[in-house]
Amino acid sequence: MPTDDFESVARAILAGGESYYAEFKTCWEYGPEDKKPRDITEVARDIGQAVAGFANSEGGDLLVGVEDAGRPTGVPWEAERLDYLLQAPRHQIKLEEGAGQIGVRVYEVTLDGYRTLLFRIAEYAGPPVVTADGRCVWRRGVAFEPVPPAEIERKRRRRRGDTAYETESVPEATLQDIDLALVRRGSRLRTFPPGEHDMLRYWNLVDVRNGTVILRRAALLLFAREPLRWHPNNRIRIRRLVAPTEGFGRHLGTRETDVLGPIAKALPEAIDRLRRQFEVDTRQENLFTTTQLLPREAVEECIVNAVAHRNYAIDGSAVEVVIYPDRVEFKSPGGLPEPIRVEDLLKRRGVHRSRNPVIMRVLRDLGWSRDQGEGMRRIFGAVSQVELHEPELEEMADTFIVRLSTRSLYDDRTRGWLAAYGPFGLEPHERRYLVQLQKAKGSLSSDRLARAVSESFDETKNSLVRLERKGFVWHATKGRTYHLVAPLSVPHELALRALHQRSVVIGVQTILDRQELRTILSPPDDRSFEDLVARWKESGVLVPGGKGRWKLGPSFLAYSHQRGRAASAQ
Repeated sequence: MPTDDFESVARAILAGGESYYAEFKTCWEYGPEDKKPRDITEVARDIGQAVAGFANSEGGDLLVGVEDAGRPTGVPWEAERLDYLLQAPRHQIKLEEGAGQIGVRVYEVTLDGYRTLLFRIAEYAGPPVVTADGRCVWRRGVAFEPVPPAEIERKRRRRRGDTAYETESVPEATLQDIDLALVRRGSRLRTFPPGEHDMLRYWNLVDVRNGTVILRRAALLLFAREPLRWHPNNRIRIRRLVAPTEGFGRHLGTRETDVLGPIAKALPEAIDRLRRQFEVDTRQENLFTTTQLLPREAVEECIVNAVAHRNYAIDGSAVEVVIYPDRVEFKSPGGLPEPIRVEDLLKRRGVHRSRNPVIMRVLRDLGWSRDQGEGMRRIFGAVSQVELHEPELEEMADTFIVRLSTRSLYDDRTRGWLAAYGPFGLEPHERRYLVQLQKAKGSLSSDRLARAVSESFDETKNSLVRLERKGFVWHATKGRTYHLVAPLSVPHELALRALHQRSVVIGVQTILDRQELRTILSPPDDRSFEDLVARWKESGVLVPGGKGRWKLGPSFLAYSHQRGRAASAQ
């Protein structure tokens, strides 16, 4: 058992809690009055299960002597019984004859005065790992689940050697080649190991051989001072077409920018450049520009996935973001890792397989990656919210491509009609409700509207409440049918609601003075009051009725009459 002090690494694992990469196991069982040690053979079986599950997945860390909530309670055994647990990765695992050993490192760590055992388990590239009692499991979310060995074999079939690239040792590299300030600056862990070296060790970015620190390729890809020295295409290339055809050079159709690595530096910089470019386009174009419609969450998720899952063994290509007039393409060197297929992603099945699990774990701690298997769902969901065509996925040669279309689902006429609601605060994700109401000739029940937008009734109901508050729809007090308010009638709808709330009689003879209007409008100050009165006059809600007095305008009275007839007809 190595004698390195891994307390800081164990504390960082505790701070992150149980996750896809971390599991805690207690050595105690609790009764109504006290606690006693668990059966040691059960604890050993737990260790065997964790070794098999992490080895069959993407590796991970097991802390024995820690409660599920992350509280250290210790390992109570000594001498031979303690050694029995330390040897559990051998006697609780059944490997095929001739198969290589599983990469398991064990550390005895004292936490809050309690002895705990830290098992660091690497992903296994050989045959499926099975426990001594014949169970085959892998890691799903924060649990180990049974899986047929054939599924593990299918996942590992056609391995091209690229999944091992990030863990290869680079003996000629030293810690002086790492930007340690970048290691510390980027981390968002709740509790840090005390030093940058410990952070690298926590992330499995280094190995220690005979007291010498050996860097792995993932460390250089993520944090190298001179990224191109260690990988010629550790960069993100952003290409923008400014003409219908591609080309290069000052007067041709393409502008190209390279954002150089390492990954921890290039990723946020590339996202920031794209965001600023999109903002420029938004100011230059009209309401429905390409870039304004592209949801930021989808763009960030695409570029993070392209960087995190690329095949770094292919060093002749870089990650590319290509911005066309009608789409944005994210190109990642390397096809999809087994067993992922394009059809699985299109059906949003939540499948997950990291080509670079070490890099993926670091990006998760840096805040760039979230739940495994949920990225594509977030991309499709974000695009759907702003009514764009669904993303396209393509695996072409040794490149995986995600295309985000910038073409709206709506034709020019519908887009122009929706634009008329813009000054009244219509949000992009709210447009689809108004479009469905318009298709239904202006009226639709809440449950039918929920089916039309493929949403739950509660989600649709909450959205309708917000739309009604803005004056875009209305419904009778006890009715379930919602009616669309035309853009020019939105001020009338808001005014009608304000008058009804103050029980104002609406008619040709209605006269309102300044004090009554103040009561109705409830402005915070005099300037706001004058602005609100001006808006009502401009929209036809009010017309002069004498000095300091107003009458209700003809267009407003006509709207009130029409709305009253519609309500009584329900």
